[in-house]
Amino acid sequence: MSTLSVIKSIWKIINFIREIFLNLIFLIIIILIFSVITLIKETQKQEIVPQYGALVLDIEGIIVDNTLYSDEIYALQNKIYGKKINSSRENSLFELTQKIAQAANDPKITSMVLKLDNFVGADMSALQYMGKYLAKFSEANKPIYAFGSSFNQSQYYLASYADKIYLTPIGAVNVYGLAANNLYYKTLLDNLKINTHVFRVGTYKSAIEPFIRNDMSEEAKSNTTRWLTLMWNNYLDDISTQRKKTNTQLVPAPDTMLANLKAANGNMAQYAISNGLVDVIASNYQFESELTQKHQLSIYDYQLKSKDKEPDNDNKPLIAVVFVNGTISDGENSSNIAGSQDIVEQLRNIRKNLTKHNIQAVVLRVNSPGGSVDASEAIRSELDALRSYKIPVVVSMGGMAASGGYWISTASDYIIASPNTITGSIGIFGIIPTFEKSLSHIGVYSDGVATSPLAGNSSTQELPSEMNQLIQMNIDNGYQTFISLVANARNMTTEQVDKIGQGQVWLGSEANKIGLVDKLGDFDDAIETAATLAHITDYEIDWQKPNGNWFNAFYSNMIAMLPQSTAEIVFEQLPEAKQLKQQVSLWNKFHDSQNRYIYCLNCADVR
Repeated sequence: MSTLSVIKSIWKIINFIREIFLNLIFLIIIILIFSVITLIKETQKQEIVPQYGALVLDIEGIIVDNTLYSDEIYALQNKIYGKKINSSRENSLFELTQKIAQAANDPKITSMVLKLDNFVGADMSALQYMGKYLAKFSEANKPIYAFGSSFNQSQYYLASYADKIYLTPIGAVNVYGLAANNLYYKTLLDNLKINTHVFRVGTYKSAIEPFIRNDMSEEAKSNTTRWLTLMWNNYLDDISTQRKKTNTQLVPAPDTMLANLKAANGNMAQYAISNGLVDVIASNYQFESELTQKHQLSIYDYQLKSKDKEPDNDNKPLIAVVFVNGTISDGENSSNIAGSQDIVEQLRNIRKNLTKHNIQAVVLRVNSPGGSVDASEAIRSELDALRSYKIPVVVSMGGMAASGGYWISTASDYIIASPNTITGSIGIFGIIPTFEKSLSHIGVYSDGVATSPLAGNSSTQELPSEMNQLIQMNIDNGYQTFISLVANARNMTTEQVDKIGQGQVWLGSEANKIGLVDKLGDFDDAIETAATLAHITDYEIDWQKPNGNWFNAFYSNMIAMLPQSTAEIVFEQLPEAKQLKQQVSLWNKFHDSQNRYIYCLNCADVR
């Protein structure tokens, strides 16, 4: 047998093994898919939990404007792995409030119990919106009770709406203040010999400070202190109103707090009841014994009633709601990413089907720190095209609509912000790392020829001065474009916008005074404004969802269903680790074609 024949035989065997291996993998994937589908159907077939009694607001994880994951997936996760606390679970703000609103008018729901130990948190705007619906529940003459072992600030904000707050004997109420901290990497980058080229416009544009400093600049500290203090005062005003106590009684100055705690022998629960933070100290058993309604219904088991399928409903005008949730980037929507491709497609479909679907207005719900100029402009220009059809566009700002989030908001007829919305940050920057020093340190060099200093630039070589000048001029031009967009939208001069721009961050209440937003309010106000501008009264809300593809949806739900990795647990328990992950991931998210970014990093980390 010749050598060639042996090689051919070996190749056939290898090819045969490869085909078997690939077929096995394909078969496993098919079995997995059908198993998941079967489990989902089985989960959906389970008995409906009786819809009466005390509604329990037992939120796990965080509250977001829009979640990509369905409740069925989390139910399936519990079925596979057993009931476990999922601190990374995403909960839809609007689904929660719809359920609370329905419960307020549901005669079978007699009261509400807030069990918030597993609630991680939400931004101030979302908390205020939740509070609004809890207040409506109380106005329906239905009592609210809160029980907890250790309230964090988000948990306590919601608990303050309860008629009576219970705390365990060894519990605590951890309401101390707000902080905005950052990690800084200049020395690390210097040690790694990474050359960071920074281009920016805006005295207060601090998004790139972590990469060029070891601390927060005085300008950034001054700006952040201003709006953070205002947000904290708003928080205190809200809880003091609900608790009918003064701010200084609920949250005294640190020295007074420590003196009061010392008088209580360091007993945090006793301190909490003495200062009026809670009403009763009781164990879980004692709390359950006091409840008159013994049957409790989880908010996750409480079902929203489907709308009546009447013929008239098909002809009702619609107000379409489009979400911009997370960092604005090219591509598709994903967790914490507002994909311009999906958002533009939604807006384009609305524009092309205005008559067919009887869409009379659009509400753009923005909750974003910004991102890429290219991606932001793609969304803004599509909104502009939509408005050319005389369709009113109203922006509803959530917890944050800063930088790129404000850029896209300029293409609207009306902007409504929460008093605690973090907005503004009108500025622009570019950042390009090069690694020539890192490589030379280990004996690797890059060299070659080009027909121009602007040609063939590489991350392995120092940026030529000509390229530095080109990028900085482009950044300068981008800033002028930004302030011109704002000036045209807000009937200001560019000089006026520049004065409140320069990367400065503002809270919604401040933005309203300086003309960056039209009105203070919430999502409901935005819907009402859109209806008024469209001259409609009897309408329905059309919650827009990206079409996406089946595989991506399946993959996302599978990821949500998997148990948490050790790394994910670390990121959740250590805010600094989570922040590090967020900042490092910016390098992957930032791939603007001209290296121009409108992003507010510092204003995203408040706790």
